[in-house]
Amino acid sequence: MKKVLVFFNSQPVEVVDVLKPVTSVTRNYPNGDEVSLKIMTTGIHSLTGDHVEICVASDREFSQKEVVSAAKKYL
Repeated sequence: MKKVLVFFNSQPVEVVDVLKPVTSVTRNYPNGDEVSLKIMTTGIHSLTGDHVEICVASDREFSQKEVVSAAKKYL
């Protein structure tokens, strides 16, 4: 399993667990439209030089700061 941070439709970030081979997350807009969000990986470097890979899916642009904040809070 892998944890995916989902940034969707201006809602608060959500964490979902999916199987490792899964490549997208499905969400529905309030009007009923369904969208498949591609799972991407992003890296975060710590002050100690560690590198952490984080899986994210989104229908909007997000900043590295949002990812770091969500990762600290939920992962």
